[in-house]
Amino acid sequence: MTMAKRPLTIAIVTFNSAHQIVECVKCFADRGPDIKIRIRDNGSTDSTPDVLKELAAEGYIEDVILSPDDPGFAIAANDVIRRSANDDILLVDPDSRVSLEAIQIMRDAIDQDPTLGLVTPMVWGGNEIRVINAGRQPRLWPMFTHASGLSRAFPKSKVLRGRHLFLSQHSHEDQYVEWAGCLLFIPRATIDQVGMLNERWFLYIEDTEYCQRILDAGLKIKVLSKAHAFHEIGGSAQVVENVDAGNSDGVGNDAEVEAPIDVSTMWGRNLYDYYVHQFHPNVVTRLAWKTTFTAGLGLRALVLRARNPKDSRAEHLMRNALAVWK
Repeated sequence: MTMAKRPLTIAIVTFNSAHQIVECVKCFADRGPDIKIRIRDNGSTDSTPDVLKELAAEGYIEDVILSPDDPGFAIAANDVIRRSANDDILLVDPDSRVSLEAIQIMRDAIDQDPTLGLVTPMVWGGNEIRVINAGRQPRLWPMFTHASGLSRAFPKSKVLRGRHLFLSQHSHEDQYVEWAGCLLFIPRATIDQVGMLNERWFLYIEDTEYCQRILDAGLKIKVLSKAHAFHEIGGSAQVVENVDAGNSDGVGNDAEVEAPIDVSTMWGRNLYDYYVHQFHPNVVTRLAWKTTFTAGLGLRALVLRARNPKDSRAEHLMRNALAVWK
């Protein structure tokens, strides 16, 4: 006799996501009664609230929370989690696409291994994206191996693994990692033990910090190779000055949505703030970290600019590369 799985809430936070959320939500149209969709909108200024109301009226969404302002991702996500009783949680970006089959694989993995504190699918992002949105915590050594190219040159070496794993080398089998982002399956037992997302940051890094707390609790984080998903990189980012805030690797696509605050360099600034806040490096190690970060992103920006002087990603990368010094 198969045991019934714990109810699942698919939790989504939107901001000016009218052009993405319909396709995202309709991936779950054939879900069973044990899966609910709860969406909180963070003060969108486009038609997102109306789109969400229409989707709810058509039965695609069980719960819509419309906030008049935007307090940041973690606050909104925590609100949805609190409204979800004792359900397991799947945090989904509105620009992501994940099938019910992939969700079933994640649920099965959690059921079969109680040591797993979080699982995530293998997320693809188009031909230009070569890294998995998962890897090692941003300590100095993983940042250096990633920025220097050592992790790319020797992908089989666990010692040289960097901030990100590579799709070409690490997507064929399950991987234990130190952080994951974009699509996070969090069992209720993890939430009960570890707590909610850290609301220190407006956007980005909260997933990395949460994963570190999961590891500190003695649990594991796994990327599941047989569960596939797609992420429209940069599509859900809140942006200003027509510069996309990008994905966890600092690269995104152009967008033209104004945000209430400047987040164009928030990824770089918040990553450094997290590194200092979490790992308490000394002055010399901080300097080495910032130098490594700036050199790595700066070189990528120069390469992109050499290929196409009008590539806005180059400007975005350079701005984040320099932001850690401010």
